[in-house]
Amino acid sequence: MLKKDIHPEYGPCQVACACGNRFETRSTLKEIKVAVCSSCHPFYTGKRGAVVIEAGRVEKFQRKYAGTRFGKPAQETEEKEQG
Repeated sequence: MLKKDIHPEYGPCQVACACGNRFETRSTLKEIKVAVCSSCHPFYTGKRGAVVIEAGRVEKFQRKYAGTRFGKPAQETEEKEQG
């Protein structure tokens, strides 16, 4: 049994996605904003290459550290250092 007056109110919640999709669920918050939902996520839609705000973090890291030893196999870096 729950103790009285110590738990937040659990009620309807509006979820708004960056793609424009909106749906209702239940939460302790009144509104939740998300970047990806089941309507736009490539796993659920089957579409690859969908525009996602957080996509490309690995590629961004690789561009940022291009020319350094990060992300490259140790064998390649050792050959360059020796040769």
